[in-house]
Amino acid sequence: MNDPTPVPTTPTPPVPLRPRDPRGSLLLGVGCAWGMLIGGYIVISLFAGLLGGGDNVAIIILMLLPWIGIIGLIVWFATRGQPRTASGVAIGLASIFAVGLLLVAACFGILAGTNFH
Repeated sequence: MNDPTPVPTTPTPPVPLRPRDPRGSLLLGVGCAWGMLIGGYIVISLFAGLLGGGDNVAIIILMLLPWIGIIGLIVWFATRGQPRTASGVAIGLASIFAVGLLLVAACFGILAGTNFH
């Protein structure tokens, strides 16, 4: 009879660790660029297997699609109001070119010591 009445408490929503930046994320953009390239070539390799390989012009056109997709990502993020993510995709594209250049230079460095006679 003499029990105290419980006081209702309202639950507080959890506070996020860091507020999201409405301009986007550089790391997300770099990841999207690399993901588009690697994922695109995985899908293209499946289609190339279905087409039977060979000298098809369709395979050459398919090989350009991930690169066009990366440029499309830059435009898409820029028009959606996320310039940092668009910059991240551009940085990712530059890093893809840099890794390719380093791989080509390493191959030429390996082959420079061999005798081609």
